[in-house]
Amino acid sequence: MATLFLAREAHTLGSDRELRRQCQCGDLHRIRRGVYVAKAHWNELKPDDRYRMLVRATALTQRPGTQFSHDSAAAMWRLPTFGRWPTMAHTLVGPRGGGVTRAGLQCHSFEPDPDAQVIDGVTITSLARTLLDVATQPSFVRAVTMLDAGIRAPEPGDFLHTLGVVPPTRDDLLTLLLERTPHFASARAQRALEFADGRSGSPRESLFRCQCHALGLPAPELQVPFYDEDGLIGYADTYWKHLDLVIEIDGDVKYGDDRKYQLDMTPQEILLAEKRREDRMRRVVTRFARPPKAVIGDRHRLRGFLAHHGLVPE
Repeated sequence: MATLFLAREAHTLGSDRELRRQCQCGDLHRIRRGVYVAKAHWNELKPDDRYRMLVRATALTQRPGTQFSHDSAAAMWRLPTFGRWPTMAHTLVGPRGGGVTRAGLQCHSFEPDPDAQVIDGVTITSLARTLLDVATQPSFVRAVTMLDAGIRAPEPGDFLHTLGVVPPTRDDLLTLLLERTPHFASARAQRALEFADGRSGSPRESLFRCQCHALGLPAPELQVPFYDEDGLIGYADTYWKHLDLVIEIDGDVKYGDDRKYQLDMTPQEILLAEKRREDRMRRVVTRFARPPKAVIGDRHRLRGFLAHHGLVPE
């Protein structure tokens, strides 16, 4: 992890003048008041990593043991997001603290989590508690995306697998929600939890399912295995049995430098293998399609795309 520089430590050591000089020269980037990082390192970070660094920086300015929650905990758990991360960190202050917002900090008046964990030096709510909290947010798509990832069985190399964390099941979370009810957003959280499915393999697959739901389309089966004379072809992302229709969702998790799987293969080799897989699958199903990324994000265009393949509201 990158070294964070604290103004209070520089003052104690008598090096605050040097800290100011580096800031003025552009060598340091100010993450929040009193916390800095090397500008060169900051420029190399992706949005997810920048927000995690903001959370780390905020934790250094709070009392030891302060629990970070909601989006901040979700980011530390490496849950995916649709849209941007917030510009402030989220903490718990207890039911008597009152929800308040101050510079760079959103404080939530909820009881601390007795099962809190520490990741990258930051005390955060447990995975189950984090998932319950993000389930209450207004964006259904964003909540489902995080929930799908949070209840998915981790594979070797996944962040949760490296931590040895066993994800909660959807039923586990629904039970916890009942124990927490009444809550100002219980109904919203229940809708997201009941829709969540750990078999959804990527954020784009989660978005696709949400779009189909909004369009009133029948729910697909997920990760359905298909076979031919040579054995297992693979698992279809989504499948509608009544149409014998397979829809595959391409995502960053599958291809490119940031892919999670098949790291021993080049992107070109992966695409070739995927083409062979697709050819085999097309021979055993009636309909097969891959909606472009732009179509998945545009509900009106997606409606027409799916109707062309026979998929219409029930």
